[in-house]
Amino acid sequence: MVVQRYMLKAGASLLLLLLFSVAISACGFGQSDSHEVVFWTSVNDDIDISAENQIVAAFEKENPDLHVRIVSKPSPSTGDATALITSVRGGTPPDVYLVDRFTVSQYAAIGLLTDIQPFVKQDGGTLGNNYLPFAWKEASYRGDSYGLPMDTDARGMYYNKDLLRQAGIDPGLFDPSHGPMTVDEVMSIARKMDKTDAKGNYTELGLIPWSGQGFHATWGLDFSAKFFNDKTCQVTPTEPGFETAFRYFQQWSRELDYNKVDTFLATYQPPNAPPSQTPLFTGHLGMSVDGNWTLSSIQQYAPKLNYGITYLPVLHKGDAPFTWSGGFSLVMPQGAHNTGAGWKFMKFMTGPEGQAIYTKVTSHLPTWQTLLQDDKLIQGNQRFFAGMMKFSESRPPLPIGAQYSDAMDAAQSSILLGTSTVDQALQQVYQRLQPQMDQYCPFKLD
Repeated sequence: MVVQRYMLKAGASLLLLLLFSVAISACGFGQSDSHEVVFWTSVNDDIDISAENQIVAAFEKENPDLHVRIVSKPSPSTGDATALITSVRGGTPPDVYLVDRFTVSQYAAIGLLTDIQPFVKQDGGTLGNNYLPFAWKEASYRGDSYGLPMDTDARGMYYNKDLLRQAGIDPGLFDPSHGPMTVDEVMSIARKMDKTDAKGNYTELGLIPWSGQGFHATWGLDFSAKFFNDKTCQVTPTEPGFETAFRYFQQWSRELDYNKVDTFLATYQPPNAPPSQTPLFTGHLGMSVDGNWTLSSIQQYAPKLNYGITYLPVLHKGDAPFTWSGGFSLVMPQGAHNTGAGWKFMKFMTGPEGQAIYTKVTSHLPTWQTLLQDDKLIQGNQRFFAGMMKFSESRPPLPIGAQYSDAMDAAQSSILLGTSTVDQALQQVYQRLQPQMDQYCPFKLD
């Protein structure tokens, strides 16, 4: 939309804009090189960087006439599109960008991405059949494709068997063959693992239920929360599932004393601490809600950790197991200079060769469906997570998805800090988001 408005300017304004764009392009990229693909990545930890470099090396070996230049572009938050907006408006976008798939529909809605549906059609129109259906839909907007799905994931609960035994608890209780435990059962066990020093500061905690992947999306989806009402075109942060999740946040914050937990984290996992200092890895945290990507971190930073993995706790005894999935996608920003080579790289990285490398190095799960059935690729504890994909859920791809996440982050923080009631916090989310959603109504999820 922004690009279109600029293009509609007439006369001298248009001429000045074009000259300015050319100047910016020359400064940012030099002359356009049809043999180079500029690839921005928002995933920048050591393990993922290694995987990306290996994928690029394999692509360049298969395509010796092309070179991929990786540019690190970490995002301050899920929905922060500042760098992308600046590059698109300035005429200097990358050819390919790896972004959180949850943000694709939003970026497409505000005109930052190229509709890749024509590329899909020129390749026969069946490319989407190879990917997990939810991932393909998540990278679309109003029925058209704006990204190719990369990885996906699933969430579970890691537990330290040694710490459980030290607290007199049989780790066998957590065996997934027994089905999921309830939230209240897990928290009761977790409190038995808590330890403090002479000053009352925590030295060990059983579980920090809002840490790691224990945030509003996980607990909300776990409690059957719905994000959006298709019939009324309204966001629904105040509905029962989210309300239950936020009342638990309030309860947990009071019972554990949020400030004491904050001190614990500042002590045992201070800002910018290396991954090896994660409390679960160092024996200071008994359980952690996290994703399958943690497997590669354990292998690299805590190979001697005596741990197990089980289902996320559920609300009621007898409830079916639950997990949810996210992941990343490759997109082509609006105004990309090298669309042909960029599209070629997108297909390679998100295809069977690229995803196989990424899965092996990072312990993420592939969205290329046949790879999920590859026993040589999906091994060990990764099979537990892969097995959950058949019932996994995902967040709906809304054109205000990133703002939704940011608003819920703020609401969760206000509850944990005790500065808002649950009703106030969730109502503020609705009041903040619905006017933004109204701009896209009528809107229905594909």
